[in-house]
Amino acid sequence: MSSIVVNDVKNSVVVKQVNGDAVVAKEKGNKVVVTGVIGGVSQDAHYVYIQSSPSATWVIAHNLAKYPSVTVVDSADNVVVGETEYDSLNQVTLTFAGAFSGKAFFN
Repeated sequence: MSSIVVNDVKNSVVVKQVNGDAVVAKEKGNKVVVTGVIGGVSQDAHYVYIQSSPSATWVIAHNLAKYPSVTVVDSADNVVVGETEYDSLNQVTLTFAGAFSGKAFFN
């Protein structure tokens, strides 16, 4: 269990955890309003791949170091379903019934 330190900074309350992450909140009447997060907070990585020339097979190095979820859309922004093969933590091969261009969104 990590400890939490609370500091009063110019009418704001800063709640700081041991790992360095902090949440800034301000008191408004009898409510505390969170206004932001400071330092050390990691966001989940994502990647957008653009396939500019039509192809039925897309081999994509996303370099996210994980097995991401993948959503594919064609050039008209219609969702396209195909086969997803995770070659590694950093590469995916997408195979479709026909060739098209579009985007792949990795989360």
